[in-house]
Amino acid sequence: MSVATKVGITLGAAAFSGMAFAGNGAATNEMQSRLAAAEAKIAELSAQTDADWMSEARSEQVRGIVQDVLADADTRASLQGNGATSGYDNGFFIKSADGKWSLKINGVFQERFNVGSQPAYTGTPAAPVTQPFGNATDDTGFGFETTRAALNFSGDLAGVAYYNARLDWSPYNGNNGLTQNELEWAYGGWHVNDNWSMQIGRQKMDVQRGFMVNAEDQQAIERSSYSYYWASSQITNGIKAVGTWDQWRMNAMFSNGGNTGVQNGQAQNPWSANGKGWAITARGEFLLQGDWSQFDHIGSTVGGSEGMLWGIGGGYIKNTETAALPAPGNRSPKNWLVSTDLSWQNNGWNLYGSASYQRVNDDVAGNDDVNSVGFELGGGMHMDDNNELYGRWQWINPGFGSSDNNQEFSSTLNAVTVGWNHYLAGPNTKLSVDWTYNFSDPSAVNNSGAGGWGYTGLWNNIPAGAANGQNRTSGSQWLLRCQLQVAF
Repeated sequence: MSVATKVGITLGAAAFSGMAFAGNGAATNEMQSRLAAAEAKIAELSAQTDADWMSEARSEQVRGIVQDVLADADTRASLQGNGATSGYDNGFFIKSADGKWSLKINGVFQERFNVGSQPAYTGTPAAPVTQPFGNATDDTGFGFETTRAALNFSGDLAGVAYYNARLDWSPYNGNNGLTQNELEWAYGGWHVNDNWSMQIGRQKMDVQRGFMVNAEDQQAIERSSYSYYWASSQITNGIKAVGTWDQWRMNAMFSNGGNTGVQNGQAQNPWSANGKGWAITARGEFLLQGDWSQFDHIGSTVGGSEGMLWGIGGGYIKNTETAALPAPGNRSPKNWLVSTDLSWQNNGWNLYGSASYQRVNDDVAGNDDVNSVGFELGGGMHMDDNNELYGRWQWINPGFGSSDNNQEFSSTLNAVTVGWNHYLAGPNTKLSVDWTYNFSDPSAVNNSGAGGWGYTGLWNNIPAGAANGQNRTSGSQWLLRCQLQVAF
């Protein structure tokens, strides 16, 4: 009941009483008393109503403030970064309101349990050698390891420049038995125009797709030995031009020469240690169907659209010259290579293939030039949203056979891998198991080229006194890998 209504009823009652007792003195006194009581009641009701109105207004104001704060928090926490200044969009990000300044943080952790077997070495030299598992007679071993723990930082600067750097804590990152390099790559660049960019620093040569795709975006647990073998599968320092259009893109790089004898070709040397090494590498990619983003990883997604990508790359890589190389002139090999690949994706399945040729011109007297050829075929299929089967076959003839260096067994790499991915949290967390069987000893290939055998989990057992290319074991090897990968 409103104040006006209550006042009206009170005044009406008082007036009616007044009229009823008009002319009567006693009644007049009583009427005045009732009027006084009515005025007091009106004052009391007015005070109560004012207090209630103030309380209600204050509540409405507080509710408005809370709603504004919640709306702002919801916008900032959006997982798609729709106009937000921070959040998650294929990585945790912070950016300015206009998007010209940004920082994105990505990471990957790979925890493995491996079981492997290789026959004990019985070739030349005849003296027993140590197997990867601790002594000369053990054929089988197992163990846990943290294969990778990496953090990646990237972003834009004033909408004109950009940067990309990765730290990788791994027993195989640039490990030559003496040093450990935590820096995997670090480069900066700027946009020349809408199509062209230039970038300088430590970066991949970007010739073959299998090596270009990051470790966390591979379909299998690890890149193949085929991906790591070629001289261009290295991370080095140089300058690169990158061009992108609607249906094709390319890059061309001038960099330091190849780093020999170093895991994954990732030596980090000062400029004065380059030793006249240099390289020119390039790659072109043609988008035959689909969009570029779907080829940022190897594999496909359930419900994904059809896409096809063809790439071709190559280069000339002159290795660094050092005093440790034979005279005259401490010359080093020169690598010529060409590679091509085709990738096909569709709803829940994918296929890919690659073929490569490399010639190593060795200027050292008495050493022969070497021609290497190889290929890789692979694919996968989702059984449902969370489970995927995959397989691949890799083959490389490194160019030196069983007749070289007193070798008793084939040096050709011939390996098949079958595996299973179980996605626990979409692409960000997956549990994987795969099994690789080598029909011949892979050690000669793993000890040649750019290396990288450590990341694969396969071994490179070098007997004392063995020459380059000599067989490392007495036959085939197999490896069972189990991995939990967490990526963000």
